[in-house]
Amino acid sequence: FALASLIYGKLRYNSSLSVNLGSESKRIMIFLVLFLIWSMFAHIQNVESFYIWGKGASIPLGFLTGLYLAMKLIDTSKKREIFGLAVLAVNLVFCFDVMFRPNFQILGWNGSLDNGNGVALYSLLTMPFFFCYSFWYFEKYNFVKYFICMTSLLLIFFSFSSGGWSAALFQVLIFMYYALMSKKVSIKALGVFLILFGLLITFFFCSYGKGYISSFKREIDQITSINNSEVLTNSRIYTWKAGIILASDNIIAGNGWATFEESFRNNYKYLNEKVQFRGPEMFVQPHNMYISILYAGGIPALLLFLIAFVLSTKKSWSGLRHDVINSGDIPWHLVCSILMVSMAIYGTNGDIFEARRDVSVIFWACWGLLLAIPDYAELSDKGDNIEDPALC
Repeated sequence: FALASLIYGKLRYNSSLSVNLGSESKRIMIFLVLFLIWSMFAHIQNVESFYIWGKGASIPLGFLTGLYLAMKLIDTSKKREIFGLAVLAVNLVFCFDVMFRPNFQILGWNGSLDNGNGVALYSLLTMPFFFCYSFWYFEKYNFVKYFICMTSLLLIFFSFSSGGWSAALFQVLIFMYYALMSKKVSIKALGVFLILFGLLITFFFCSYGKGYISSFKREIDQITSINNSEVLTNSRIYTWKAGIILASDNIIAGNGWATFEESFRNNYKYLNEKVQFRGPEMFVQPHNMYISILYAGGIPALLLFLIAFVLSTKKSWSGLRHDVINSGDIPWHLVCSILMVSMAIYGTNGDIFEARRDVSVIFWACWGLLLAIPDYAELSDKGDNIEDPALC
């Protein structure tokens, strides 16, 4: 709808569709556009039908369209503030509808959150908003800011996803470093918060029965199984090996998006012999973002995506040096850097492109608004009276 509105505005009122980007963001967009072109067309000779090609091509196209809409529509301080508040308000309500539902029974409004892995990704995408808005936007409201943070941590905890826990640990460490450096939180307050969090976890374990305790023990057993790759990765080690084998068939051009499930099914017996795979025959993805891109677009697509991802992460970290994080303004570079790092980690055991129909749009939007923030050096060249739009 947003894209259609922009096109209508162009046709009816001749409004501009272009986006003003800094030199660093332009370089990133060049790699992303090349990634889009290669991953959409290089494998076309390997796809059985135009329908399958179009269905798969819509995945990277939708990703880049999401980035463009964010760059176009969330390009000012005020718009970013409203966007962040909307993400916080809407998802704070959804958190309670998700976390206290035994085994994540069918939600109805969003089937992607009916399992722990989906909930883990959802919590990782919302956590930077919850934490940064709590300590920067609601800094003076102690109950509100700690309530929001507690809700975010409970959501990731009750996902019972060890992969999500690992990525969340990095999110919390990055946030706490800058929160302590900017004196937004004290060691004493942090200690009290952790004690309350432990008491709440104990209360919920006692209230909701053995189901939660068994899920917690399962994840602890998985994390501590260092010498058993099958248990440590929840048998995904076989899926990753199978994904690499299938990707090697067309390692340069790729096999196309949305074809992994059929290819996996057709080659199941071969994969079974090759990697002793004992998983389900109907497997839709390799549970690894990097292997998924390698399978779909080959080595060139993976390299182009990684270059754009690394440059974007570098842009967010560079901006952190200049964000006024000890003020009351939202440090958007911090929000984006936390997301970029955590999605890089999450990508080793999950694929954010698989959630493209729902929660992934939060990440697309943040990546896009990061690119829309002017480079600090270019702002400085224009003079000190120019407002840094990275701040709200």
